[in-house]
Amino acid sequence: MKYAVIGHPIDHSLSPVMHNANFKALNDPSSYEAIDISEEQFHLIREIIKDKELSGFNVTIPHKERIIPFLDEIDDQSKTVGAVNTVKIENGKWIGYNTDGIGYVTGLKQVYPDLENAYILILGAGGASKGLANELRKYVQPRLTIANRSIKRFESWHLDVNKISLQEAENTLSQYDIIINTTPAGMNENKEVIINLDNLDEQTLVSDIVYVPFKTPILEIAESRGNPIHNGLDMFVYQGAESFRIWTGNLPHIQTMKDTVLKHL
Repeated sequence: MKYAVIGHPIDHSLSPVMHNANFKALNDPSSYEAIDISEEQFHLIREIIKDKELSGFNVTIPHKERIIPFLDEIDDQSKTVGAVNTVKIENGKWIGYNTDGIGYVTGLKQVYPDLENAYILILGAGGASKGLANELRKYVQPRLTIANRSIKRFESWHLDVNKISLQEAENTLSQYDIIINTTPAGMNENKEVIINLDNLDEQTLVSDIVYVPFKTPILEIAESRGNPIHNGLDMFVYQGAESFRIWTGNLPHIQTMKDTVLKHL
């Protein structure tokens, strides 16, 4: 079987090394590659994938919403989030899934087992935030709180969550057990910190969905204050593991996947 990740740009992706290491650990002859598809080429997506003879593929930035009109059906998570990151091709039928939320929550439970009773603040109101909120609601009893710079961004939200401004979040920071940054602040060369952490409780876990850099500025500040931190590595590994399970029906070798990504970071 052949699989791939599509995006633009895509040369930075660690998905191929992670999935190919998993195949090798399982003695599976399947392969996985990265395919760069620009926005201008995207209308040819069906032909491109057919030529590659893929059995499934992952979708990353900037195509997670763009792929939806080309799919035959999508799962409930994808409908809620409005984005797809995994496509299974079965008998010519394209089925879309979103494994980002389950990937993140699976990783978070490893470092914060008492997730059920946690008061959680999510920073940002984009697609990633919506996906995480939708998945977290299945486990967390207290109502989730989402903070965004612009309250107008919440107009497309239909989830039962608290919606507040970043300023309000800064003032009430001490009441949360977990704070999750889903904004691009701190990604790559971006040194921005989306929120002031002066009111942070010393026990609060600070998490970021980004894993490159390994410690974003918000995680560095939290760590310097003595807070526990958690980056996006687990989310990346577990969303990939869930994609593999969807494609094959088999369990992946998660430790190999994680070790491989860590080695390449």
